[in-house]
Amino acid sequence: MAGQFKLSHNGQSWQIMARKGAGAATEAAWVSLGGCPDQIVAVRVWLALVAREGRG
Repeated sequence: MAGQFKLSHNGQSWQIMARKGAGAATEAAWVSLGGCPDQIVAVRVWLALVAREGRG
């Protein structure tokens, strides 16, 4: 499913978010997997999650 993970910037921290919910889009909720003050580290974690999603 495309768009399962997203990366957002909140103040001084980068948040990695995952969509939770298998039903319709109205039932889905975004859950934070954690934050990181370093953009490069956050992007690497996000890319790893997106790549792993494609293998599943």
